[in-house]
Amino acid sequence: MSEWTAEFYEDADGRRPIEVWMGDLGEVEFEALATAIEEILEKDGLALASTPWLKALGRGLHEFRVRHDAATIKALYFDSGASKQAKPAKILLRLFVHFHGQKVILLLHGYDKGRDNSLRRQNKEIEVARKRLRAWRLAQSSRTKKSPNKSRRKR
Repeated sequence: MSEWTAEFYEDADGRRPIEVWMGDLGEVEFEALATAIEEILEKDGLALASTPWLKALGRGLHEFRVRHDAATIKALYFDSGASKQAKPAKILLRLFVHFHGQKVILLLHGYDKGRDNSLRRQNKEIEVARKRLRAWRLAQSSRTKKSPNKSRRKR
């Protein structure tokens, strides 16, 4: 199975807000998210749509749901239950992504749903992700228009 590649959304000023958010996470949350991205999201990509890991939100936006700490993810998916940890940490992270091109996953936005699981907060975070996806698409469209058309025939 061919793997996917995750890349950070970058705004017009070259900032990567998702990278900043990830850097602000606690160590346990960061490890859980990094493990989930590397071991689950990049390996299975869109195939996760039929699992509890991924929810389609429409218009190309997906919510990647991280509910386990890194040790639990590894135990559930890779250790066949051989290694056990004392008490799993409570994790409830959301990462909004867009799948495109040659198996690329654009990491748009994320938040810690465990800190505030209200519908109002969730809708606010989804709107931030949608806004970033629109900006990314607009930038992609501009790049396409500026690049020379390689398929033009020579006369």
